[in-house]
Amino acid sequence: MSQDHAQLDSKVICHHIYPMVQANATICIKVLQGSVESAYGYKVSYKKVWHAKQKAIAKIYGDREESYDQLEDISTNYKLSFQLTLLIETFKHCMPLVSVDGIHLYGKYARTLLMGIAQDGNNNILPIAFAIVKRENTDSWFFFLSNLKRHVTTQPRILLISDRHAAIKAALERAGCGWKHNVYCVRHIVSNFATSFKSKEAKRHLVNAAYSKTQELAQYYIELISSEDPVTSP
Repeated sequence: MSQDHAQLDSKVICHHIYPMVQANATICIKVLQGSVESAYGYKVSYKKVWHAKQKAIAKIYGDREESYDQLEDISTNYKLSFQLTLLIETFKHCMPLVSVDGIHLYGKYARTLLMGIAQDGNNNILPIAFAIVKRENTDSWFFFLSNLKRHVTTQPRILLISDRHAAIKAALERAGCGWKHNVYCVRHIVSNFATSFKSKEAKRHLVNAAYSKTQELAQYYIELISSEDPVTSP
């Protein structure tokens, strides 16, 4: 196969792959790459096909009248908005639950990243929303959670999973937040439990209790925890 051709740019590639992207916006870049190479007889780089796919997505979801030349100069924020639009659409086909958490950023950009993720039917992780805020407090979490509910997780009875951060609890209790169903993350509960009680057996019982499918089974593991002294157990 001949080497990459200079005139086989992202505009030409976009025209070729547009029907494929329109039919399935999550189609793999390598599949598109193979289709272009088979059609034109030239090798094309992964990066070039990726840019062509972004143009096709912009044309499909943007409802804009710009020419491809104008789309070449599209801003980073505009590209990002299309990608988030795809994630919002994809969430409609995911499990009806969302996990949220915050992480501190260090170095030049000392801020806090708030994230919301979902899972599909194969337990693959899907990021659906994020926000970079000055600090993790009630106001920032209310801003994030209320907009997450209003614009992304619009379906009824979506379950929110979080840790027991005081700011999250306060934001959920504030009027207008929009979340009615929320639970606490098992991983965080077990981690907090382990900082005070060193018993590995009690920790295992706690995990089993959390994953129990019946109240009777959960109560069984809770009683096992109560029957031993977690502080002195090895």
